[in-house]
Amino acid sequence: MKPHSFTRNTFNFICTLFVFNFCAEQPIVSNVSYKLKVDTLLINNLNISSYSVPPNLAINERLYLGQKDGLNIPYSFIKIASSSVWDYYNDSTVYIDSVQFKLYCADSLQSQNFGTLQLYFSPDSHFNENLSTYLDFEDFSVNDWHYLGNPSIHNKSDTANVYTHSELIWDVDSLMYLLADSGTTRTFAIKLSNDHSNYVELFSEEATTGEKDPKIVMSYRKTNMTSSDSITIDTLSNTIFSSADLSIFDPTELQNLQDRPVISNGTGKRLYLMFPFDTSSLKPGSIIRSANLIMPIDSSKISNDFSITIDPILNDSFIEIDTLSFFPDDPFENVGYPYRLSNTPDSLEYVVSLKNILQNIFLGNINNFGFKIVSEERNHPFDSVWFLLNDTLRLPKIEIIYVFSEE
Repeated sequence: MKPHSFTRNTFNFICTLFVFNFCAEQPIVSNVSYKLKVDTLLINNLNISSYSVPPNLAINERLYLGQKDGLNIPYSFIKIASSSVWDYYNDSTVYIDSVQFKLYCADSLQSQNFGTLQLYFSPDSHFNENLSTYLDFEDFSVNDWHYLGNPSIHNKSDTANVYTHSELIWDVDSLMYLLADSGTTRTFAIKLSNDHSNYVELFSEEATTGEKDPKIVMSYRKTNMTSSDSITIDTLSNTIFSSADLSIFDPTELQNLQDRPVISNGTGKRLYLMFPFDTSSLKPGSIIRSANLIMPIDSSKISNDFSITIDPILNDSFIEIDTLSFFPDDPFENVGYPYRLSNTPDSLEYVVSLKNILQNIFLGNINNFGFKIVSEERNHPFDSVWFLLNDTLRLPKIEIIYVFSEE
């Protein structure tokens, strides 16, 4: 053995003896008198009420017209954006060949209804994309609007000659004196002719990155003078996209079904949820491990990929809710991020974790003023989820598992 190795080993042995003797004389004292316990709280006295608001589908990926599933959609509105391209109307170096308003549809089965589409124009603003509902258009008429007729229809196919989409085109050259006016709002309205039983879906500005958005395409020739005093004429085109669009959904002809609460974008149906839970609901110092709201649903009524949003309510509203409650504006202001949650139910029940929300209610960070449950904004307006409240074998409930210390 090498000398330095012997010295190192001897030193380690002496240190070990020292530590052992010290610990034997000074034992470590620790308080182990407390224990962690796991318990469960079941809340099954949930107060769930259905209410309605006028539907607004501002961020939907489609524009709709006609009648479907008892819903009436009499108008869709589109605003075309401001652009320097409109100044070409007063530019002597520019000759405008055509100005076309374009819409797009991806369903060949609806092509039989394209010919009944009618386009109108007004230089004024007639809708607010995020606020307007059918209540704002109860006495609405396009009699004073500029009528632009029916579209020319161009069906498009891919390289394998398979239908891809339809392009609907209206010539709007005659409106350039209005479109070029900087004070013009450039509002277009689309409606079906008298046969409202037809139905059409078109792409909205939310659907694509521009390829199939509502738009105006201006084709023109521009005269340029070169450095050699010669004249060139370029044939060009520019696109002005929509800046806002909205379909007006009118659910007033639908019957109110009182036996089963439902949520849907097209009908404006929502749920109000309230249950007893506050700072005294759990033992002091408790930490929630899981907290799930479980609501059974009607498997025959659920739509595929339907996303449900639950959001705590910000203030105590003192509003009485019953099945037939209708409000021109939603009376419940939601908290939003970070407590707003969205997920998709399975075929039997809607399960969502309320752990973060309930822990903060228990800690006194937020108050429990109830929750509202709505259809996520991008769900198809004709899709819905029906909840079961009276199934004695599957009642709505909240299951909370929490941990606390017991001394």
